[in-house]
Order: sequence, then C-alpha cells, then structure tokens
Amino acid sequence: MISVDGKVINLVEKIRRAIRNGNITPDIFPKGEINNLIECTLGESFWECIGSQPNEGFQEIPGIYKECLEKAVEREDMDECCRILQLFESSYIALYTALNEDEKIFRQRPYRKMIIDLGTINSQMQYRLHKERQEKIPKTAGGALGKGRGVVYTCILGDKKLLQPEEVNAQLEYLCFTDNKEKWGTTEGVWKYCAIENTEEMEERLLESRYKIMAHELLKDYDYSVWVASDIKIIGNILRFCEIYGEGRSFLGFSSAKEDCIYEDMSVTHMRMDDLNIDIRKKLVRYEKEGYPKHNGLIDSRILVRDHRDREMCIVMEEWWKEIQDCYSFMGNVFNYVAWKRSFPFSICNLFLYTNPYFKNENIDLETNDEY
Repeated sequence: MISVDGKVINLVEKIRRAIRNGNITPDIFPKGEINNLIECTLGESFWECIGSQPNEGFQEIPGIYKECLEKAVEREDMDECCRILQLFESSYIALYTALNEDEKIFRQRPYRKMIIDLGTINSQMQYRLHKERQEKIPKTAGGALGKGRGVVYTCILGDKKLLQPEEVNAQLEYLCFTDNKEKWGTTEGVWKYCAIENTEEMEERLLESRYKIMAHELLKDYDYSVWVASDIKIIGNILRFCEIYGEGRSFLGFSSAKEDCIYEDMSVTHMRMDDLNIDIRKKLVRYEKEGYPKHNGLIDSRILVRDHRDREMCIVMEEWWKEIQDCYSFMGNVFNYVAWKRSFPFSICNLFLYTNPYFKNENIDLETNDEY
C-alpha cells in the first residue's frame, strides 16, 4: 500500500482506538471529516480521480456508511461507530488492492487533505488529554524557552541530506553534528558542521540518540536548544513556536502521530524472541508493576525544545538516556514514562508534526495543490 493510503488507514485505526478508550464521545466525534474521507476513498471523487465509473456494487456504499455512522452517533453507540469504521477500512483495503499501478498513483491527490485533517484532529485530542494529565502535576518555576542564547541542532550520520531552513532566526545558531571528518568546521548554508564524538564506539542509532537526548551536556554554552531530526525541515519561526506553545515550561515537543500507549506500541513492534526484545518486554512488565498507566501519551522525538537551565529537566534527560542504553530502539517511547515517574511537567503542542506552520516532514508528500 502506498504511503499516503497507509497513513489514512493508520489514522482511522487511531480514531477506533480512541473510541475504544473512551477518548472520543458522540459530541466530539469527527463526523464531517470521516464523511469526507469516505467520499474521497470510496465515492464519486475517487472514481473520477482514476478516470472510471463506480459499478452498481460500489455506488451505494459511501451513502450507506455515512447513514450508518449518522444513526450510530445519534444513538450515542460508539461501539457501533467503531465497527462501522472497521468495516469501512476493510472495504477500502480490498478495493485498493484491486487497482492497477497507474490508478494507485492518481489515487493519492484527492485525499492528502484528509490525512492533514485527521492528523490535526488526533493531535488536538492528544493535546487535550495531555493538558488534563498535566493538571495533576504540581506546577514548578518552569523554563524560558526562546529566551537567552539558543541553538538549533541536528545530526547527520552517513550520506543523509542536510535540509536548509526556509526561515532563519538571527538570534539562533545552527549546528549539525556529523561523522564526516572532511566537513568538521565547515558550513553548509546556515548550518555549521561539528565533530561527533564516538569514543565508546556506539552503534549509529544509539549515538544519534545520545546527541538527541543529552543536549544540556553536549551544548553547555547555550541556555536552550531545539533538536530537529534530519528528515524534518524548518519552515517557520522557531522562536514564535516557543512563545506560543512553551507555556513557561522547560520541555516542548509534539505528540506521536502513530500511538498513544507505550504498551500497545512496543508489544506490536517487538515480538521477536531475541535478547533485545526480551529486555524491552521486561521493561514493560516493570513499568506496569510500577503503576505506569496505559494510554499516557507518547511524544514524537523528532522535535525537542529544552531549557538547559532547568536542573529537573536535565535530570529527566539523564534518566531517559540511562533507560534506553540497553535497548535503544525503545528510545522514543520512554520519555513519557520518565516524566511520569519524576512528576515532570512538560508541554506538547496541538499541531500535526507532518505538516504545520513551523516544521515539515520531508519524507511524506502532503501537498494538496494542483501541481501534484
């Protein structure tokens, strides 16, 4: 399945999980967005896109789905909504597999906007749930993101492409850590290349995780830092992002667009019986015994903004780094656990990481203009 279709399916799955977990109630059910998605995936706009006409068997399906969802929401029967969405998802997958390659290519254009709409809904829902969880954590003095001496940094290992920002802040410095010795001390666009140290001969993924997590140790000369993963392009004003979403705290990030529960995410991803995955499962058992709740949210660690002046934030980073050294593929999921364990208050924004006014995922094409 092409990536765009896969993202739609994943987002429908997230809505179904949110229904099962009681996070979507009839009054906030995204009925309009779901109806648009059904139309774009099974309705007339779909058939027009691939230059064909629906046969009698498919012609009535979108209307039936919409009517069934409407009545289920009116009855406040969220279990029925969940089953209808599952049937819709299965129908679309079956239809998609029957398309030829040319039809699949043309299929992408009409509902890129649907991915953005549903991704934004999910991000806003995760933001609301996060705010509710944060109300239980005592408020601290917090941080001053965007104030003082700041640095934007990334890490390029191997032959990855270095993405230049579309908007640059003169108050910020831009550093790129790399293992390419020929580039050390040179510049490329706005970025200055810096040497990456690997005295412990870590594997690439663990090495990158260290530079991502331990900013307060590696960038001691700066008051705060903005980590940007190599596949994310800066397209907006980072200082404005900090001002709007920092909320006076010392950590700011995005919610994960894939999962909201460490137990579900890791249990599906790591099923093999090797030493690494056995260690991960042991950690999950430990977290559960400690009382770490399910569906406590997950961050997307491709964007991290941190105030190095907050000692508690530094301790959380050190605990995060310690927790993942023996199973680094676990990295992105552990922050929420460590923050919970230390009652650390932090901020996430209500934006969809794949596309928003500040950052853009370069690996996923969600442009909706007619050029595509």
